[in-house]
Amino acid sequence: MALALVLAAAATPILSCPGGTIETKCTAAEVTAKVALTRARVTNIAQRCLYDFGGKCSVEASGRINGDDHGTLLWQKMLLSPREGSQARMLVLLSQDKAGKATLAGFAESSGSIGTPDLVVDNDKRRLIHVGGTLAGSGGGNADALFVSEPAAPKWRRVDLSDWAEQGGKLLPTGYWLRGPAQFVFDEMFASAPVAREGDGECCPRGGNAFYDLDIQGDRLVLTRLRFQPMQPLGRDIEVTAGTLED
Repeated sequence: MALALVLAAAATPILSCPGGTIETKCTAAEVTAKVALTRARVTNIAQRCLYDFGGKCSVEASGRINGDDHGTLLWQKMLLSPREGSQARMLVLLSQDKAGKATLAGFAESSGSIGTPDLVVDNDKRRLIHVGGTLAGSGGGNADALFVSEPAAPKWRRVDLSDWAEQGGKLLPTGYWLRGPAQFVFDEMFASAPVAREGDGECCPRGGNAFYDLDIQGDRLVLTRLRFQPMQPLGRDIEVTAGTLED
């Protein structure tokens, strides 16, 4: 019951397949093949969509993350509107070398909101790019994406966040479950999430907060530790209408 309402959504099917209709299904490789990386397209990254979607596409934002020896990262956030069905947002991340050649570092999608990429770790061991996002609807689930590169394997790859919420839910005591969205702090490999308990409404988890230590093993995010102190109700709810209290 609980985990169907909550957090991670990285393994959901592709929302915006080439062809511009929700009727088709596709793989990440098929989406990748439709991301145009010509010099003209990259030069006009602020105006022209990189993804040849097939439906209506508009560029919402774009930018760059300057690097030293690692080259430059470019990004573009798009609003994709299929010929029928709901809109989605996509972020495309590019790696550009000193000669100006761009390669695809990865992409992320959300049915709700999607943020801008943040270079949260940049050291001799690895680089991490975090893209925050939330799903559409009242469930408030996460649509975050995490990308990593390392000196031994400098090509960017996406970290699998698909089952971290299930892992986290299993660590909680019986009668408690996670209720999103979670807050990730990947430079400290840490996450926090609201916890609901029996009797809570959809809007208002009152079971406390769960705090997780995280690790990246291979291409997968794993949980290594839980810290959780249950919060118990103190009695009846108190409601106050603004303007009724005296100074």
